Amino acid sequence: MTFLKTRFALRRQPTPSELGRTARLSTIYGIRELYLEDSALVIDYDASRIHEAEVLAEVRRTGIPVTPVQAIPAGSFDYTGEFRDFAWPTQGLSPVNEKAK
Repeated sequence: MTFLKTRFALRRQPTPSELGRTARLSTIYGIRELYLEDSALVIDYDASRIHEAEVLAEVRRTGIPVTPVQAIPAGSFDYTGEFRDFAWPTQGLSPVNEKAK
């Protein structure tokens, strides 16, 4: 298990109904804890169960207006950049196509 915390900046203070919808997040597999800290939503999650991009998607589904504090790079699930999940290069020719030159 790999426990990580991610922080999302709140674009505005959430309404009471939006705060009520955060209870739904505690039922998502891999999300362990969430709390408000100043003007940010902090979520503790198990990175072996759910990725940061999926956490962000679940938070946005609740309707809470958030933006990630650190951008999640393309082709990566966590801002650390340690986990990359693409089978082919995102730029240039793939190794298969280079032989066809």
